[in-house]
Amino acid sequence: MILSADAYNEVVEREGWAALCDVTANFTHPDLRRFMGLWRRATAQGLPAWDDLPPRLLKPYLLDTALYERVGKDGGRRWRVLKMGSHFAQIMGDLSGKFIDEVVPAERLPRWYGSLDATLNSARPLRFLARADLGGMPFLTGEYLTAPLIGDDGSASLVLSVARFTGGRVWDDVIVEARLALGLGEPA
Repeated sequence: MILSADAYNEVVEREGWAALCDVTANFTHPDLRRFMGLWRRATAQGLPAWDDLPPRLLKPYLLDTALYERVGKDGGRRWRVLKMGSHFAQIMGDLSGKFIDEVVPAERLPRWYGSLDATLNSARPLRFLARADLGGMPFLTGEYLTAPLIGDDGSASLVLSVARFTGGRVWDDVIVEARLALGLGEPA
């Protein structure tokens, strides 16, 4: 199932995933707001490739990024983690060079694939909130900026994710506040 950004939240509600997609990309973390500004400058000529993002400007974010590649088309697609920064890897485990379906439990794959597919399908950055579901740290909530990039084949096949994790709030409070802010109502 390849999801759009709008359909993602419908599936979240139905499946009870600990996640939410904010298509307004209204980030709360200042670093993610700054990265959004960088993204906007880089996309003045359309979707950029990874190599189009200046390393000097990316430096403050590299430890907190993951770069994913969609391999294959339609039903035969898979997602591979090309690069994962060390802060990201401390939370999720270092998945660099691995296919997601090899390291993420099968019941969690739809959530992972859904957010990545929604990002490519939207052709713009999205904001996701999600409880960490790997690495034994379910007490952490991640705020993610996910943005599509052009791959080596010239198509939008890469997703860059920049994350900030916090552990100070209970997930149920985070999700209720976020849903109300987006006009989605309280979770069922």
